[in-house]
Amino acid sequence: MELNTAQEIEQFSQKNTYTPEEKKYIMEKLNSERLLEQKKVPEVHDYKKYTSEDKNNILRELNDKRLEEQLYKEIEKRRLHNKKKYRFDVREFYKFLHMDREYFIELKDLELLSAKPQILTLYYRTFGEIKKKDFLVKTEVYSDKIFISNDVLRVYFKGYSLEHER
Repeated sequence: MELNTAQEIEQFSQKNTYTPEEKKYIMEKLNSERLLEQKKVPEVHDYKKYTSEDKNNILRELNDKRLEEQLYKEIEKRRLHNKKKYRFDVREFYKFLHMDREYFIELKDLELLSAKPQILTLYYRTFGEIKKKDFLVKTEVYSDKIFISNDVLRVYFKGYSLEHER
């Protein structure tokens, strides 16, 4: 079965039911179009087609990503390594230096810190009891300090470090 003229193709496409040989013809046409499209799309996983420049670019990107992750881990280690831990009841805290009050941050809250500012609860002691206050807290990639804003509405971040173990 061959459709040569535009009129024959138009009539054929207007039909609602097809004979078995017409169905076979349609399937063959669709399959041939699919095969042509498949040949046009290059094989993604064919590593032989990458040039040495492409390989070097990929390796450079991977190395940059590795170095960036290493830098984050080093700064995180400097931020928390060899810091004095305080224990109140069953919870453990780190103490901030040079704040207007002795504020403490819970160890589990340190995992939540990121470059995106977020509201965290800091604790302080008064006559044997622990009280809490909410602050806007964030970290920066370039610094081992933790940046805290006293006011959530009027944001002004100031960097504080944690107390060292003596």
